[in-house]
Amino acid sequence: NDQIHLVSGSFDCLDTKITLDPIRVALYNSEEKKIWSSDYGDAEGSFSVKGAGKHWLCLENGLTFEQRDDVKTHPRQRVTRTIGFSLRVKKSVSAAAAEILGEGGDGGSDVDGTTQRLLDLADDLNENFEVLADHMSFMKAREIVHRELHEETFTKVVRWNVLEICTVVVVTFGQVLNVWWILSKRRNSYY
Repeated sequence: NDQIHLVSGSFDCLDTKITLDPIRVALYNSEEKKIWSSDYGDAEGSFSVKGAGKHWLCLENGLTFEQRDDVKTHPRQRVTRTIGFSLRVKKSVSAAAAEILGEGGDGGSDVDGTTQRLLDLADDLNENFEVLADHMSFMKAREIVHRELHEETFTKVVRWNVLEICTVVVVTFGQVLNVWWILSKRRNSYY
């Protein structure tokens, strides 16, 4: 449908070991025109645009949406990356208020557009709160990844230490037996 909605969202690259160079996030409208894009290599970002009709959110990994049909373009190295993203399409607070109050309002109640500015500020505040909630969920996912890495590293360190302890015990036992064997031969040679 052709109603104006608020299209908003955020993204966060959860991989910390891989270079972010070819990553770009872009939003296209129903005419396939880019209406928002992040810079190449941005690890995180958010967007909020008003629009009607279909929209496409593209997570680009080296080959842009514009290059999809170009056979001469060599894409950058394709590496699997984990990117958390959220996308929201909703009526803005100001559009919902206009529906409730009627298209014209009551005429003289909006002094110098104060009501509209307050509704726009409410939209911004709501959007910023949702972006904050998104980033908190992305941080939780990143924490899980780092926790798994920490547990894996800790397990390897413990196994290596156990192997070192066993090696030291075996070498020490071998040295004690060797010294005992040498001393027993010397003692037997004097008689």
